[in-house]
Amino acid sequence: MSEPEIKHDTNAHRYSLVVDGTEAYLTYERPAKGRIHITHTIVPDKIGGRGLGKRLVTRAMEDAIAAGDKVSSSCWYATGLIEKTPEWSAQQA
Repeated sequence: MSEPEIKHDTNAHRYSLVVDGTEAYLTYERPAKGRIHITHTIVPDKIGGRGLGKRLVTRAMEDAIAAGDKVSSSCWYATGLIEKTPEWSAQQA
């Protein structure tokens, strides 16, 4: 079985994916040009334990790095992953 596709809605500032009919998502804000602030990473218990939150944060970070954006986070989950990943922590605002 293939991995579920991550969709990025730039207008809603949201990354999402659906597994077994249940949505997991990451939300962010754009406080200034060239900055992204991750606010929440939500994976319902029903689909938890599959690495979906990590996939969402990874995609958001890959997009931020590609755009040259600086990243901050008030989401405990995203913050923990960013701090543990050297190539991401360099992007911190």
